[in-house]
Formats: sequence, structure tokens, C-alpha cells
Amino acid sequence: MSDQANDAPTNSGFEKWFRMPDAAKLSVRGLDRSSLAVTEIRYDRPNYGMTDPVTKQDGFSIGLQLRPYPFHELWYDGRAVPVYDVRANDTLLFDLRTVQASRLAVPFHSLQFFLSRALLNELSDDLESPRIDQINCPTGKPVTDPVIARLGNAVRPALAMPDEANELFASHLMLVLSIHACVTYGGMKTPRPSPGGLSAWQERAAKELIEAHVDGSLALSRVAAVCGLSTSHFAHAFRESVGVAPHKWLLTRRVDRAKDLLQRSRSSLTDIALQCGFADQSHFNRIFRRATGQTPGAWRATVH
Repeated sequence: MSDQANDAPTNSGFEKWFRMPDAAKLSVRGLDRSSLAVTEIRYDRPNYGMTDPVTKQDGFSIGLQLRPYPFHELWYDGRAVPVYDVRANDTLLFDLRTVQASRLAVPFHSLQFFLSRALLNELSDDLESPRIDQINCPTGKPVTDPVIARLGNAVRPALAMPDEANELFASHLMLVLSIHACVTYGGMKTPRPSPGGLSAWQERAAKELIEAHVDGSLALSRVAAVCGLSTSHFAHAFRESVGVAPHKWLLTRRVDRAKDLLQRSRSSLTDIALQCGFADQSHFNRIFRRATGQTPGAWRATVH
């Protein structure tokens, strides 16, 4: 999925610095012109050596480490900074205005989330919070952050199967990770959510709009705008009113629509999968079975 925002950086450049042009990447549109990008970096042999020089830019990298390693070095201002005892699911935060390169001697595997300055500014404005100057990145100090670890696990299937990553899910993931990073490491203040969730008309409008774009092509910000809310307020209010996040509600509606087509039509499973917004029949089978305990074919046989 590629970012369509003009003039907004969509990738921090990790695949270039690590000389991995085929690295798995996911880039999604932000609230307006910004973006959030995720790159999976993996090297399974020892003695990788030095990366290429890091291109200086106004943004931050949130690196979720997927395998442990005892030691590597980072370069800041022309000097090497040792990093010790990184564990699986630890996070390393980098200010891309200051980090210059890295040297690794053991196999490594990580997800690198790129948060641009434009994203931080738009998020602050959306939350009506003062803009933050930076995200606190302790030099060479891994941190344990269960929220980032969970988000990393959530994004890995999308990296492995980008055709199944709908825009609604990716937008929601971007919003959660960005708010968490800004609040936890940047001191951003978030407004207290208003009680009660969505009003009746807002809930109805949001559901109708999401269902009309069952393929997930509609960004979360557009649904929020119809309801007259900021993106962050809408995401919280929808979950409070409906009980699940928007992208999860969309998956439920896809399954419901599929049930209807399975029962009243003779269309093939592949055709029904595409009509309901699934990437292919394999994706359809997996989501349908998760929701009902049966494959679509087996379910159809029980109702005919």
C-alpha cells in the first residue's frame, strides 16, 4: 500500500542504509499530508558490518527488535556508542537528525517505524495539543514497551501479505502507534475523551460509510470528517459506542455480507471473496473460519 500524500516522506530509508532493496515495507497516509512507514530489516548471517550512512532528516525511528543480540554500535556525531543486551521485543528509538550509522556483528531482525515531523505536527494539531519538539531517544538504551511490541505483532501479517492490508486497518494502526509514541516519549498531552461515544446519527453515518467501502479503501480520517470529529476522537468514540475498532467492525460486516451471498447466490467462493472485499479466497477462508468456526464452503452446505 503506497502513500498518496504529496511532498511527504514515506520511508525513513532503512532499506537503503542496510542495503536491502527488497525489504518488506508498508506506508500509509497520515491525517492529512503526513505518513507512517514500517520497514522489516532482517539479516540471518554473522558479521554484517557497517550500514551505509544514515540520511539526516527531521523524523524519528521506533525500532522493535524481533531477536536478541548482545552487542552492536551506533554512530552519533562521529563517535561510536555501544548498545548492550538487546532482548527480543525491546525497542530502540532513534532521532534521525543525529544518528549516523550502525555496525552489527550478529544476525538481527527488527521492524522500523518511521514517524516524520509532519506526522507529529498533524497529530498535535488534531488533538488540539501543543506541538512537541522531539521524541525522547535515550542514546544506546533499549526500552521495554509492551504497546509497541503488540503493534509490531499486529503489523507483521500486513507486511507479509500487503494485498490484505486495508487502508482502514493501517490508518487505525498508525493512529495508535503515533499517539502512544508521542505521549510516552514526547510528553504530548491528549484531551480527555468525551463520554458517551458517538451520537446515534454519527454511529449510523459511520457504519453506512464504512460498509459502502467494504474493500477498506476509505481512510479513517474521511469517516471522522463526516461525523464532524477529529480522527483520534472518532476512533475512541466508535470503539466506545460499538465495542470494537472500526477495522474490526468492517471485518464483521464482510463476513455478514459473505453469509448473505453464500445463502442466496450460486456465485463461486472466489467471486464472493472479491465482492466482499477480501484479497482472495485464502484470505476469505481464514477470516470466515475465524468468525464462524467453519470454512465458507462448509457453512454454505449447512444452510442449503
